[in-house]
Amino acid sequence: MDLRKDPILKLFLNYLLPSVAGTLSVGILIFIDTLFIGRGIGSLGLAALTTAVPMFTLYSSIGLLLGMGGATVGAIELGRGKKDSLKTAFTNALLLAIGLSIILTIIQQLFLKDIVSGLGATREIYHMVRSYLKVISLFTCFYLIPHTMNIFIRNDNNPNLAMVGMMICGLTNIVLDYIFIFIFKWGMIGAATATGIAQLTYTLILATHFISSKNTLGVIKDGLNIKILKRIIKTGFPSFITDAFGGVVIFLLNGILFKLSGSIGVSAYAIILNINWMIYLLYLGISQGCQPIISINYGSSLKNRLDEMLKIGVITSFCVGVLIYIGVVFYRENLVNLFVSENRELTEVATNGFPLFFIAIIFMGFNLFMGTYFQAVEQTKISMFIMFLRGLGMTAILLYPMAEFYGIDGVWLTLPLAEMTTTVLIIWGIRKKMV
Repeated sequence: MDLRKDPILKLFLNYLLPSVAGTLSVGILIFIDTLFIGRGIGSLGLAALTTAVPMFTLYSSIGLLLGMGGATVGAIELGRGKKDSLKTAFTNALLLAIGLSIILTIIQQLFLKDIVSGLGATREIYHMVRSYLKVISLFTCFYLIPHTMNIFIRNDNNPNLAMVGMMICGLTNIVLDYIFIFIFKWGMIGAATATGIAQLTYTLILATHFISSKNTLGVIKDGLNIKILKRIIKTGFPSFITDAFGGVVIFLLNGILFKLSGSIGVSAYAIILNINWMIYLLYLGISQGCQPIISINYGSSLKNRLDEMLKIGVITSFCVGVLIYIGVVFYRENLVNLFVSENRELTEVATNGFPLFFIAIIFMGFNLFMGTYFQAVEQTKISMFIMFLRGLGMTAILLYPMAEFYGIDGVWLTLPLAEMTTTVLIIWGIRKKMV
């Protein structure tokens, strides 16, 4: 594929499915864990898993920071004619990912009690959260490194590898979850072990790219370059805050839902969160699938092709959002029943939340695409503003007043209002030529 000459729509379709598969790689693991924990452990297990999820968002946010930042910098410079730019960016991103993995693993092992308490684990789920994260922390490197590698491999003209890896990874997790939870009766430790091994499998599959004929990546002898690292971190920072702020929002919603309705509210949010996270990762995959096309054509100063990519991305995001909302609301009872059985109170709370909470997905895709578009052309400040606004800014402003006046319905409506407000401000800024 020639990203500077082939039809934009053809390139977009070629990158779309593999890119979505790559972003779904971690989300599908949590989704599968949630299904098995809900069926095998119950509502307290769901609440414990939701409490632990912000740690996964930390892993993925760092991986996206390095992967998106490095791949974007490398693609732009490649568009400008610098042949070894991807190798240089990849070396710096990978070495930093390895270093941060080691540091994070040590910190988690030394301060696990404080981390679990800081995540807001209550007495009834504290030991579940701790046992889950104690195992997950040992696999930290197998979250950070593949998140970093995946985007580079996609940019290196091998987007299908992530899709194959995710399918095998998901299948591995399903089999191991069943064995560890239902046969061995390992509970949360079993779920965490299954997820970690599955992620290790995904990492090994991605690593096969480096022995394939398509590979042009490699580690250069020069090692770390502070100038390149600064540019990677600056360019990738919008991706970091997107995921990191998502973890903060989960933490805030967990806390207020527990006050409003106890573990039932948090368990209901676990179900909604997992479906919402899969949709978010779908949108992220759509956006990231556009990134190499945008960055290389931006580096090559091909404005007409950029405009065409922008139009395709916006139309796709809105259309997908409307279709998914209709499907999620129409089949909400079936979706809830995937996770729980014979718990009428939990089923009712979750089912009632679906039509309100998932209004957000109509606007989420557009916001994520626009944030990624500006990131891909290194307009980092605009991208960070969009990601901050939709990720935490508006949510932090709206959450407590909405909960105070409208109770749990107000909590469900907070994220839709945050996404809607962000969309309006982006469109207003474009019309005023401010973004």
